[in-house]
Amino acid sequence: SSGINAEWPLRPGEIKAEANGSTEVKSEVKAEVKAEVNTEVKSEVIDTTNVEVDPGVSGRIIKQLEYYFGDKNLPQDRFMLREITLDEGWIPLLTMLNFKRLANICSDKAKIAKAVEQSGSDLLVLNEDKNKLRRNPNKPLPRDNEETKAVANNKTVYVKGLPLTWNMDKAEEFFAAHGKTCYVKLRKNQDTKFKGSIFAEFADQADADKFLAAKETLKIDDKELIVMGRNDYFKSKNQNMKDEKNQKREEQLADTKPTVIENLEYEKGRVIQIPGLEDLDTTREAMKDLFEGTGLAWVTYNKGDKEAFIRFDKSAQEALDKVMVEGKFVLTEKELSPVVLVDDAEEQYWRQAAIEKAEFFKKSRKRKAEGRGGRGGRGGRGRGNKRQRY
Repeated sequence: SSGINAEWPLRPGEIKAEANGSTEVKSEVKAEVKAEVNTEVKSEVIDTTNVEVDPGVSGRIIKQLEYYFGDKNLPQDRFMLREITLDEGWIPLLTMLNFKRLANICSDKAKIAKAVEQSGSDLLVLNEDKNKLRRNPNKPLPRDNEETKAVANNKTVYVKGLPLTWNMDKAEEFFAAHGKTCYVKLRKNQDTKFKGSIFAEFADQADADKFLAAKETLKIDDKELIVMGRNDYFKSKNQNMKDEKNQKREEQLADTKPTVIENLEYEKGRVIQIPGLEDLDTTREAMKDLFEGTGLAWVTYNKGDKEAFIRFDKSAQEALDKVMVEGKFVLTEKELSPVVLVDDAEEQYWRQAAIEKAEFFKKSRKRKAEGRGGRGGRGGRGRGNKRQRY
């Protein structure tokens, strides 16, 4: 319905809509309307001669009715669009009372008619029997194009930081002190609760400009409000979305970039390499038992690996000497030839260990950020880990 581009007055059963750049009559809407309409509408004459309406209530009635028939609501209100096709734009007051908000303000048709009579509104027209309303035929709806949208957007302001207890009456009271508004929209969350922010379109650009110029002084209960034009709000929001997207992209790129260790520091002579394990049925536990009491710190080995690396808290050569039997190194009943890493081989081991450690903490931080932190990560004494700590 938001795409409807209606001109006033409309003929019965006719709604103009843009389709492929042209204007055509929506015949299916006509059929739907005719199927529901009782053509013999009973007429009722309402006498407002001795009717009195409280000025405050009268003002609220007119404001609400002007909203229903206004430029903002009417083009996209399916119920109103259907009703104005039935009787040359006239809508019975009884029908208008289907709107809960209007009924809550006043449910007396005579008082509503009296309010319209006395209002001097140039938008609302009351019929002779005073039982129907319509939009003034001399005030056609503006065409729905980029120009009219731009004009409306420039007159629309965004306000945030309002009390969550506010309702529409409170919001309208707040804006009424700054000028006449075309519409006020309370922004709500998925639970339909007020979020504390509002979009409001002023009837005049001058009032919108004055409101924005006074934004530094606008407060509720001594609390400063966030105030900006609608266009500035969406620019800011779009920029924030772009920034978040760019940040996420940078994080994803960072995850794919290889970790670089700038300053590598380590104690020399702490690691032995045991090659020739491809055909040996051994385990980390067997290595732990063999080197028990020698200061074993870390074992890098998975069953089926061709080699193992064992790191010690002190001299690897001293640990190796302690487990040698008659100058031989035996693991799981097989004689092997372990070596203490030195020079490039030793540096390569420590660099790889530092990279794996950095990658582990990077993934851990990412899981926590995504709300999936906790136990079950890699490392430690879990099964299937390449590196085992004793």
